[in-house]
Amino acid sequence: MSENENTYLDEEEGVIELEDEDGNVSRFEFVDRAELDGVTYYALIPADYDEDETAEFVVLKETDINGEIMLATVDDDDEYNRAGEMFIQRFSSLPDIDLDDDDDGGEDGEDGDPKADG
Repeated sequence: MSENENTYLDEEEGVIELEDEDGNVSRFEFVDRAELDGVTYYALIPADYDEDETAEFVVLKETDINGEIMLATVDDDDEYNRAGEMFIQRFSSLPDIDLDDDDDGGEDGEDGDPKADG
């Protein structure tokens, strides 16, 4: 298990900076956090992902090291797959959001509503 010694969360941007044991800093966007079997897991995507492509998320888990909460990699494949599947199920239950839709829904009450004519 690899612990991230320093974790920085910018809640306004939803960005988490993680520093590994070698001092390398990586930036991730927070996607979701959920508990499974008493362990809290985080779904994160790299902050530099290409928005034109589907981003793959990574799963990290909370761990307590000497009274300090840190995020750690999930080394056990079965545990990683269970946590990943949990997030996939959570994501699939979210409604689809059409970010390209510029229509503000202003058509209601214009043509179809008899009261709008006058």
